[in-house]
Amino acid sequence: MKALIVDDEKHVRSTVLKLVDWEGFGFQTVLEAEDGAEAAALIEEHRPQLVITDMMMPIKSGIELMEWMEKNAFDCKKIVISGFNDFEFVRHTVKFGGIDYLLKPIDRKQLQDAVSKAVASWNETKRERLQYHEKNKEVNELKPLYRDKLLSGLLTEAASGNAPAAGESCLREFPYLSGVDSCRVAVFDLQSLQQPIRDKYSTSLDLLFFTLLNICNEFLQPAERGLAFRNWNRPYEIVVLLCNELGAAPDWLRKIAAGINRTLRGSVEFGLSTSGGFPDGLHKAYMEAADALYKRNLLEPSRLIHEYSQVSGRLSTIRFGKYEEKVRLAVRSGNPDPLRHVVSEWFQVIGEMDYISLEQLKMWWDEYNAARAGWVEEFFRENDGSQQQPIENRPFIVPLDESGRLSLTEMQRLLTESLIELSKTFISMQSLSSSPMREIARYIEAHYTQDIRLQDISASFHLNREYISRKFKMEFGETLIDYVNRIRVEKAMILLLNPHLRMAQIAQMIGYHDEKYFSRVFKKLTHTTPNDYRKEKMGKEGE
Repeated sequence: MKALIVDDEKHVRSTVLKLVDWEGFGFQTVLEAEDGAEAAALIEEHRPQLVITDMMMPIKSGIELMEWMEKNAFDCKKIVISGFNDFEFVRHTVKFGGIDYLLKPIDRKQLQDAVSKAVASWNETKRERLQYHEKNKEVNELKPLYRDKLLSGLLTEAASGNAPAAGESCLREFPYLSGVDSCRVAVFDLQSLQQPIRDKYSTSLDLLFFTLLNICNEFLQPAERGLAFRNWNRPYEIVVLLCNELGAAPDWLRKIAAGINRTLRGSVEFGLSTSGGFPDGLHKAYMEAADALYKRNLLEPSRLIHEYSQVSGRLSTIRFGKYEEKVRLAVRSGNPDPLRHVVSEWFQVIGEMDYISLEQLKMWWDEYNAARAGWVEEFFRENDGSQQQPIENRPFIVPLDESGRLSLTEMQRLLTESLIELSKTFISMQSLSSSPMREIARYIEAHYTQDIRLQDISASFHLNREYISRKFKMEFGETLIDYVNRIRVEKAMILLLNPHLRMAQIAQMIGYHDEKYFSRVFKKLTHTTPNDYRKEKMGKEGE
């Protein structure tokens, strides 16, 4: 802290300097001035916490100094030392917040007590000031949160058909909205920002929201064009409510996008609704804006504004399910090369598309996750199931390149990495009792109606043909061909119970193109012909 002694007599200043334990009270600097004018200059320069002043001085008196301090150094504490026991002097001391009025000659204890009171008063004032600033800081921090939650609640209320009437709490917080009867809504998703921006703010999402909302509202609010807020109903969404000159809304959004680009060095895309009523039509406008953003073509990053009326939202007939079985087998093989090949094959088809929306990506992502969950469940059923199942925790994020264009290359890389990791987990957790031969047996049971050749199984399971033949017979006690024939004959025995099916039809249904060959195989395994088996079974049923 700092103190200032003001007196036109040098020996008085020296006495005050000696009588006080300045260091003990926490003062590091003690200044001196000969009159009120010099004191005022030193107060402006050094901002002391305590001033000890005489009353009668040339140029500017003690009364004039305290009056000046009341306007220019209000927080500074004041002690008066005077040779006059004058009521008017005492009255002015009290009026201007003086701590004490001491008479000369100066008593050491009285001066020490007065300085002690001044220091205590200063510390109390400082504490109160800090509390006030902290409260103000908390209020200022909570204001945006309160505001955003009110507006998010307005969306929810509008969705349930309970839009507020003029004068209700939400609209009272935003007076100019009370006179609004029509609006448009725009939305954008922080997850569609470029990866460098997401990485930069990965640990400070609130700061990213604060930055983006400031840019939006600095443009919108001064002209009462509308307002932007964080949608607390969805974790990564900002909503822009537009309520003035609605036809110019795309131009305003382009200016906001330009401001975001200048600040963050990244582009942002908006979904924009048609015009609707406010507040009754707010939910419809919001859903249109969200739909326009969700169904925009991610292969056209040059378009920043996606209006609801211009978005087609068509979905491709291409499905992940077509490649699901190939991917499953590649995962179970434990070999990354087949995985890379089948994922590359899938993305080669995707790469020929000219329209891919977020809706399309989400559909593929859901298909993949459903298939993946099935593979994991199947694997743990085959084994003892005692270990914890691997869970895919990676959120769905649109992979963009530096220009903001959908990056299928990055998407392919992420999917391949995820599948290779899953494959490694399967291999590391696989128990000794399990065998690839059981997987081949399940494959045969699922595809017995098709032509099953050893070379095809070898290619699908990425195993040597001779190894499959030898290992399969060791594990099941019969050759792979015998196993196929036995499965087919078991299915044929069920089909033969239907008298309306001809032998040729049954042969085709279980995977044989030659009826005579089917009969030979059937007789070899059952010691009777298909016709005799049918007659026997149908005869017993008729008895």
